[in-house]
Parts: sequence; C-alpha cells; structure tokens
Amino acid sequence: MKKEQFEFILEKGEGFFVEFKEKPDKSFARELVAFANAAGGAIFVGVDDNNKVIGINVDNKLKSKIQDIARNIQPSLNISISTIDNVLIVTIPEGKDKPYQCSEGFFLRMGANAQKMSRDQIIDFLQFEGKLKFEEQFHKYFDFHKHFSTSKLNGFLRLSGITKNLDDISVLENLGVVKIKNEKAKMLNAGILFFSENIDILIEQSTITCAVFDGNERIKILNRKDFSDDIITNIDNALHFVKQGLKVEYKMTGEARREEIYEIPIQAIREAIVNAAAHRDYFATGAHTTVDIFNDRVEIGNPGGLTKGLSKDTFGKKAVRRNPIITNLLQRCELVENMGTGINKMNQLCLQNNVPKPEYVFNEFFTIIFKRIKTDDLLSGELSGELNGELNGELSGELNKGQLTVYKLIQNNNGINATEISKQLQMPFSTVDKHIRVIIKKSLIERHGSKKTGGYFVK
Repeated sequence: MKKEQFEFILEKGEGFFVEFKEKPDKSFARELVAFANAAGGAIFVGVDDNNKVIGINVDNKLKSKIQDIARNIQPSLNISISTIDNVLIVTIPEGKDKPYQCSEGFFLRMGANAQKMSRDQIIDFLQFEGKLKFEEQFHKYFDFHKHFSTSKLNGFLRLSGITKNLDDISVLENLGVVKIKNEKAKMLNAGILFFSENIDILIEQSTITCAVFDGNERIKILNRKDFSDDIITNIDNALHFVKQGLKVEYKMTGEARREEIYEIPIQAIREAIVNAAAHRDYFATGAHTTVDIFNDRVEIGNPGGLTKGLSKDTFGKKAVRRNPIITNLLQRCELVENMGTGINKMNQLCLQNNVPKPEYVFNEFFTIIFKRIKTDDLLSGELSGELNGELNGELSGELNKGQLTVYKLIQNNNGINATEISKQLQMPFSTVDKHIRVIIKKSLIERHGSKKTGGYFVK
C-alpha cells in the first residue's frame, strides 16, 4: 500500500471495509469473520480509535499469532499480511465458503462494526448465500400415506421415458427426492412439488395465479385462476390460460391440421412459465408466481430476483440454478434443457416471429414482459387479405371488410362480447351489432351464455 493511500484511509476513518485496532485483542477473530461473511476488508493493527498511528512491533511472532487466529476460524480463512511503517495490515477477502464462524458465533460486517447474527439472521443469510435450499428441506407435515400420489409419479415417469421396475420409494430415492432416515422414508420439498396431493395445503406458495386485466393497469380483473396442483400440471394450466387470452391466426397448411400462429410465440411463453416455476424463491411465502395478461403486454413474474451468482452483466450468459433438484426433474421430462439457454431461446423465438424481444426486470421479483401486437396491427389490410386467403376466398365473397374484421377478432378471442369488440376495434357499438347479426345469419358464429356474461364463438 502506498503512503498516500494509507494517509487517505486514516483521514477517512473506519467504515464497511476498514477497521482500526491498537493490537490483536480478543475481538480480532470476530472482526475477521465479519469481513469474510460480508464483502471483505482490511484491519490496520497499530492505529487507535481516533485514527492516530500508535504503531506496533511487527515481528514474526505477531504475524504467526494472527495466522493462527485465521486458521482457527471455521472454515479456515486465507488472509494476507503486509506492513506500512510500523502498522500491520491484515487483508481479508470476501469468503468463498460462507458462513464463517469463530468460537463466539457468526458475525457480519454492518457499517463500521462487526454484529453478531441472531438465529433468524443466520437463516436469512444461509438462504441468501444459497447454502439453505428450500427444495432440500423436509416438510414436517408431509405424510406418505395421506399426501403421496403414485399416479403423479407414474405420469412423471411416462413423460421422462423411464421404465418403472422398482418400488415407489426406490424410484423416489433414485430421483433424489427421498432420503431414508432411521429406516423411514422422508420426502424433500422438491418431491412434494412433483408427487404430492394437497400441494396447496403443504406448499401454498407454489400456486401459479393467472389473471386477465381490463386495460393496461392492475385495476379491473376480467378473469382469474389459481392453479395449485403439482408443478408440471401448474405449468400446463398456466400455458393454457395464456393461450386463451392471446390473439391467434390460423394458417392453412394443406395438412389435416391448421397451423396456429399466436401474437406472442407460445413456445417463448412456455419457456417463461417454466423458468418462473423452476427458479422462484420457494422460501417466499405469501407470494405466488404470477401470469398477468394486459391489453398491451403479458407479464410473468416470480419471487426471488436474480439467483446469487448472477448479475446484470452475466444474465443470459451464465447458468446458475436456485433449485437444482427441481430443474433436474423438469429437465428429465424435457421441460427445460438445464443448460441456461432459456433466455436466449425466448429472445430468438420472438425475433424469428417479428415480435419484440422480452423485457427482463429483476429486483425482489424476476419478471419477464412480452409486448403484445396491437389489434390495429393484427387487423391491418395485409392481414385481412391473409385471412381471405386462408379461408380460400369463402368468406371474402360473403362478408365485407368490417364484418371480416369483427369475425377475425371473435375467431382470435372466442367468448368476447359486443362491448369489448367495440372497444378493441374502436368501432361504434351499433355498427358492431349490425356486423354480428350478419355473421350469425351466415352461421359463422354463435352466442353462448347469459346476456351479461355471454359472448360470441366461431362455429
């Protein structure tokens, strides 16, 4: 360290990265632990609390004493020692194997002090550092006889292409979701998410909440569903919910089945929902994974933010899994590739379909935002012409342009009512009503449901 830098530190005083000590006293070990559990730092031995250099006799005995203190920390710390004048500088890097503890307990650097962590703080710290994983914990209320579902296990094995030639417990052991303790099988939380009945009672936060909003704000809810089944079924149900809320075009391919082209690539939506279920923070109770459909966008969010080890710079380039057991099980049934390719895959799918790339927002939550194609764009003259072509000219001779536009919107939004059609197309209600009457007479659509809640469906 240069003299100028040392003088600057003395002038600035103690802080998050700097501690002054006259000598290595009984608190020295906890200072080392606190720095290692935080972001690292340096202890200047031979400086008093008033930032005044009093000096210390720097010899091999002193250096050896400090190295012994560092070695007796659990796990042992690798520190470096240097000197400037008659001051000993002990540099502590941020620990790579947190948490560290000394004989007095666990300490963390907070401001300019080393604070002892309480039980709850230690638990929070372990969770944040990824040392305590929800998926690896046993659920104290899980009962194999009451909650385990053989049918869910068999369904998973079919999806994964695994032949079942062992008993259920042995299969679960091989999948890594059951441990035998005192000759008794105990299910990990990861296993409960895949192979249990009554998941909403055991792990309520695994619910995926889907909603359709009127407009672009979270004000008026038009439709809402809470999916509280096993993780695979939840993913399927959430995807189906989104498909019902998106506009879709049908392209005739000459084959028996027509091709469905959604305004947002459905594979990208699927990837986002799987990502949310696989990487959410399941310790975060009281918060669901959410799928929200607005007029201008679709948002898929989950509690937890970026996994520790990822930053804005490495996001999408590096794979760090918050829940490796869950991710591995999803990979077995080919829902994820388990290689960190999901973000790039979503980006490519959107670009290939001329849709804006998703926006990624991470704070306490991780949110993926897909922009929707405006109705005016979808029902442009070009697409209206495509519609005529897809229907082999059958409708072009029967419906005028306005009627085709209304028909197309109903085709893409089965169950929509006349008020919503008028709103989305910015077309007078009376005009919409006339168009609908013509289309019904031609037996192309029909109405289902009550006057208040019913809507129109393509026949």
